[in-house]
Amino acid sequence: MMSFAYLITSDTIGHQDSELGKRLMHSFFIKLLEAAEKPSHILFLETGVKLLLPEFTAVDALKILAEEFGVTLLACVTCLDYYGIRDKIEVGEVSTMHEIINVMHQSNKVIHI
Repeated sequence: MMSFAYLITSDTIGHQDSELGKRLMHSFFIKLLEAAEKPSHILFLETGVKLLLPEFTAVDALKILAEEFGVTLLACVTCLDYYGIRDKIEVGEVSTMHEIINVMHQSNKVIHI
């Protein structure tokens, strides 16, 4: 089976309407639970790291992806520290840019959301 990763660089999908973008991001992770194929990794950078906080409406879906489906969730330490949330994330692993780059290089496909 081909391995792939998602690269998440925002807490919304799209940039025109933030409320709609947050709803779309929520829907993305809920529907990913139902998808036949799951990524090996989800990589969180920039404001995407905020999706790992307890207040994200689909944080439980992220927990299920990690715990039940074995999806590795990696959060950029520089981004977490920039936003002052390293100790506040509910799910995922703190990661370096070096590790994130290695995952992208080892994946057959990286999909940017």
